[in-house]
Amino acid sequence: MNTRTARLLLGAVVPAAAAAIAYIPYLIFRDDLPDRLATHFDGSGTPDGSMSPGGFVLVTSVLVLIGVIAMIGVALTARPLHNVYGPVASAMGGFFAGLGSGILMMTVFLQRGLDDWHEASGSGWMILVSLLLAVAFTAAAGLLTSKLPIRPHALPEPSAAPTMALNTDEHAVWSARLHNRWLLVLGLVVTAAGIVYAILTQWWILIPTALSGLAVLAFASLNVRADRNGLHVKYGLLPWPRTHIRVGEIRTASVIDIRPMEWGGWGYRGSLKLMNQAAVVHRAGPGIRLDLSDGKVFAVTVDDPETPVALLNAEVARQSIF
Repeated sequence: MNTRTARLLLGAVVPAAAAAIAYIPYLIFRDDLPDRLATHFDGSGTPDGSMSPGGFVLVTSVLVLIGVIAMIGVALTARPLHNVYGPVASAMGGFFAGLGSGILMMTVFLQRGLDDWHEASGSGWMILVSLLLAVAFTAAAGLLTSKLPIRPHALPEPSAAPTMALNTDEHAVWSARLHNRWLLVLGLVVTAAGIVYAILTQWWILIPTALSGLAVLAFASLNVRADRNGLHVKYGLLPWPRTHIRVGEIRTASVIDIRPMEWGGWGYRGSLKLMNQAAVVHRAGPGIRLDLSDGKVFAVTVDDPETPVALLNAEVARQSIF
């Protein structure tokens, strides 16, 4: 996909899709809606607030409009985008557009044919579908933004790039496991609280809280391995996701001092696909930096990074010979 096509899709097609999802159902079924729409629900799913259909359309249109403006603004930017602000603005635009259109669409579908807004139900499904649409539009906007010119962010310079002496038929394996007990506790608390709250109120609350808890737990421990096949990063006890950087993708490996604030905080920061650089930041301190053959950069915090860096550089050199 070329840049012109990406701009067209991001600035016109995706916004038009959000508008169609939001307004076509409303225009078709507006005569079947009650005089007021249920717009707020208590913990048990019972409606406890309402608005006129016109007022509700206006409120949800604000979300859609914010998202559409953000995506169009990014699409029309002629200069290379900032590697963080550009993709974030586009992704947030997709999120708001998808969320607003999903809320309006589901409200219309769930409340058409009702005589009174007190009869409304299905708030859990409305939120679930709206969030799924928001994620879908976020992914679409982010993917299209990755096709636009992005201005790279200056990274800290590596401090060393050692190479291990390996014989022709000799291979080595290095592995390490990192733990963060505070993230473990936080992840367990969030997951447990979500389960209890979902049991006491509505089932759908379990979905975002469980996902949040699992995301925290995934970064409570890391398994990092370097071998003849490249660098492997496994997050927590889950089989997926994993990160694998093959030796053939690596131009050079080096030691780097990783500061969380330089990468935007802790966790998986950035994106190789969208921002051309990413880091697994488990704590502040030494880590591995991989400069890839396509110009992208990947980093991960580990103890004793000199050993895996030297091993990876040896395998890169060995591969270049053959």
